[in-house]
Amino acid sequence: MRDTFRDPELQQSLERDGYAVLPLLDTDEVARLRAAYEALGQAPGDPHLACQSSFHSYDKDYKVEVDRAVKDVLQPHLDEVFDDQRTLPANFIVKWPSAMSGFGLHQDLTLVDEHEFRSVEVWVALDDTNERNGQLWMVPGSHTWLPDNIRGIQAFPFPFTQVTRRIIERHAVPVPIPAGHAIVFSHATLHFSLPNRTEQPRMVAICDLIPAEAPHLHYFGDGQGHVDQYEIDDSFWTDNNPFTLWKPPPSSQLVGPVSDEYYRELTDEDLDRLVASGQAIESEQSPAGAMNAAKAWCHRCGAPVEDAPAPDRWVGNVTLICDDCRTVESTRAATPEHTGVAAS
Repeated sequence: MRDTFRDPELQQSLERDGYAVLPLLDTDEVARLRAAYEALGQAPGDPHLACQSSFHSYDKDYKVEVDRAVKDVLQPHLDEVFDDQRTLPANFIVKWPSAMSGFGLHQDLTLVDEHEFRSVEVWVALDDTNERNGQLWMVPGSHTWLPDNIRGIQAFPFPFTQVTRRIIERHAVPVPIPAGHAIVFSHATLHFSLPNRTEQPRMVAICDLIPAEAPHLHYFGDGQGHVDQYEIDDSFWTDNNPFTLWKPPPSSQLVGPVSDEYYRELTDEDLDRLVASGQAIESEQSPAGAMNAAKAWCHRCGAPVEDAPAPDRWVGNVTLICDDCRTVESTRAATPEHTGVAAS
């Protein structure tokens, strides 16, 4: 698997820990990105309660403009720092002051064949991040724990369910950074953030990178154990949002089925072995409190969802919507080239 960074020290950190931290933007560039967000306005559909990416918006034109604005500032630095990577659509993330703005333990979606390639997120702070406003917590080494794990929509179950609390409380580290610095992490690295307990929103600009030669992939399942691999283009991420991802890409982009023979859940015994081998750390710090509110609520309008079970306070559910919003969402169908029927 070839390098992601040009700098060998950053590459070593990424391979060992699953993430690396570096200065990326100066003060003026941070101000340019914040001004771009203010000029575009808050994302349509943002209830001002959650940890909200512009990807959540139903407005494709808005997301295209965000992508352009973020890349105008980031792309020259990405070309300099990274080794021949393709930049996927970029987003702003706003973590609003709210008990509902935490983001539970998770890995990001699989975007490439991870036996051959590595994909990463570039997470650039536009505010100083700290314990009170929702800094990132990373789980060092976790990208190596289940190398055959595939992460997709309605795909295989979260494989860390048995050990979620242990990972959060014993194996994660806080990574506070000043505005303009970036955390670059493998999409396979476990991470989370607590709610923003300040009075000001916390802002971030992000983009995903894949090797220029790597096929851009998406994994979609039927919820019954059958998972398919698709090859998609970048417009998939501006045409869709988390509430439309229950639809698969068109059948013309289908590559084929994915076997579940390698899927397994991580256990306490596994973690003990990973600590002994140096692939997991015993952290001296632990987050104060859970990531998610104890009640179910709609991530589109913010209203309580009374008939839904309470979310897992350590993992959560960022795609839950109420019946009224689901009805509205159904009228915002994906564009024709991105509708399709699940392969059987």
